[in-house]
Amino acid sequence: MQKINSRAITTKSIPVEIQMVDGSNLSGKVWVPIQGRLTDMLNDERHFIPLESRDGAFIALAKSAIKQLVMPNTEAPSCRGNDAWSILGVREGISPDELKRVYHRLCAHNHPDRIKGLGLGPEYEELATQNMIRLNTAYSQVLKAMGLRD
Repeated sequence: MQKINSRAITTKSIPVEIQMVDGSNLSGKVWVPIQGRLTDMLNDERHFIPLESRDGAFIALAKSAIKQLVMPNTEAPSCRGNDAWSILGVREGISPDELKRVYHRLCAHNHPDRIKGLGLGPEYEELATQNMIRLNTAYSQVLKAMGLRD
C-alpha cells in the first residue's frame, strides 16, 4: 500500500518477466493500483515503474529501457493432456475438502474476470474462458471418479 497526499492507495502485485532493450532480463512483481491495469501504468506519463525483484529489492525501472514485458501464468493447469487429475494437479486419494481448495485456487488465478482486470486483450480473456471450461470439466470428472457426483 502506498500513501499519496495522506491518502492510502491499495495496490496489487503482478508477476512479470521483463526483457530490457540491452538484452538483459528481469523477473519480479510490478505494483499497480487495485482498480488499475498494467497497460494503463505502462502508458501513463510517468517515466519509471516500481518493480520488486525476486530477491525483494525495489527498483525504479525506466519504461524506456523495457523492450518486452511478459506476465507468466504461474497457476495454469499443470498438464496439457486430457487427464482430469493432472489438469487439476492432484493425485487420486485427495480428500474432497482439499480438492475443493485446489479447484477454488485455480479458478481464482485463471478466471477471465481476473485476466480482464489485468488489462489484457480479448484474446487472453478467450484463452482464460477456455481454460476455465477445461478446469470445470476436469473438476466434474474428478468428483464423479470419487463418487461425489453422478
